[in-house]
Amino acid sequence: MSIDSDFLEEYESREVEALKKNIPSSDRLKLKSPIFNLVQDGSIWSQIALSGTVIFPLHPIPSDYFENTWNISISEFPELIQFIKDTQKIQFVLTAHPKKYVELDYLEPFLQEFSPPLYSSNLNNQDKKLLDLWAPCQIEIETLIGLSHTWQQQLSSLAGRHALETHIKSYICLRYYGLDEIADTFIENFVMDPNFAHIYLSIAENMILYPIEDPFKSNLAISIETIQKANEMGLPSQLLPHRPTFPEVGSFLMKKCTHYPESLEACKRLIDRYNENDLYEVHSALNEAVIDKNDSSIIQKKDELEVILDNVWEDTTIKSNATAYRYGIDTICGIVGHALNPGSGLMASVIPELINSTNSHYLDQFSELIAKKIATPYMATIYDFKKK
Repeated sequence: MSIDSDFLEEYESREVEALKKNIPSSDRLKLKSPIFNLVQDGSIWSQIALSGTVIFPLHPIPSDYFENTWNISISEFPELIQFIKDTQKIQFVLTAHPKKYVELDYLEPFLQEFSPPLYSSNLNNQDKKLLDLWAPCQIEIETLIGLSHTWQQQLSSLAGRHALETHIKSYICLRYYGLDEIADTFIENFVMDPNFAHIYLSIAENMILYPIEDPFKSNLAISIETIQKANEMGLPSQLLPHRPTFPEVGSFLMKKCTHYPESLEACKRLIDRYNENDLYEVHSALNEAVIDKNDSSIIQKKDELEVILDNVWEDTTIKSNATAYRYGIDTICGIVGHALNPGSGLMASVIPELINSTNSHYLDQFSELIAKKIATPYMATIYDFKKK
């Protein structure tokens, strides 16, 4: 089956008109911070639960590709659509012109229900330098495709054609931004090692080009495996994100707060159970803790990150420090209290009252406040969240 061609024709006319008027896709969506953009990296459910808005790209890919990429079954679409209506947490964008979706009838519910805008970056498509690069770069890639059986096979499928079109755009943008070292590596391996070239450019698209062109100014969620792969493939480290958001942090938090495997159901339970601001804050705090405990360098292995997360989550520094401060205050106030006589004024009456057993609750709060002030901000946030 296919989507009604008249519907797509009209849809495409509207999107082309919006592009001509330079209306950014960010102005056509209901956005709430913090914003994440799904880049096919790590768990999507924890990112959805722990964000204000998730930008969900609808690629022109077959249904089985969609299910495998996003871990969402087509049978879940009605429930997902209702979830989006209830929470406004997901905003779809199209990554190709509407007519490219004609054979993808499984996506029609999203197109009809939400009318996703065509994704448009903050790059000026009318820039003369960009326009001058477009034709020669496209001819260069198309010539190389003719020399590679592997790339020619890509043209036989809708998903393959979309991937190639995306790579051509990315290659042109690399040249436009002067990232010639990355562009050269891609070209040098295009025919000789197509798999390397594909993965290399895909990582560069997500980790380098996307942040430059992102009209949503969203958080960049990158998995440990992707960062490690980027390092192994020789992508220039100075261009990689120094303080990324790790999808694994959200997955860890979801496991700690729900008894469900990562899924739409777990996502809904997490949102229903916790205040959204608490979730945003503790997620950010855990991410900061990971970077801090790793001395602000890039973690090399996923199991390293899991150890750090477990250690941070179980850290009892604030609680033990509060106990120590309470003991110190008890001792000092006791000594001072005994040294003061009833005629010594206000302090003589206040201090003994402070340490009176009936007011120990206030002394505990005071001791905890001191401990939290001395702790790192992210530890105080995690501590408060666990107390709730």
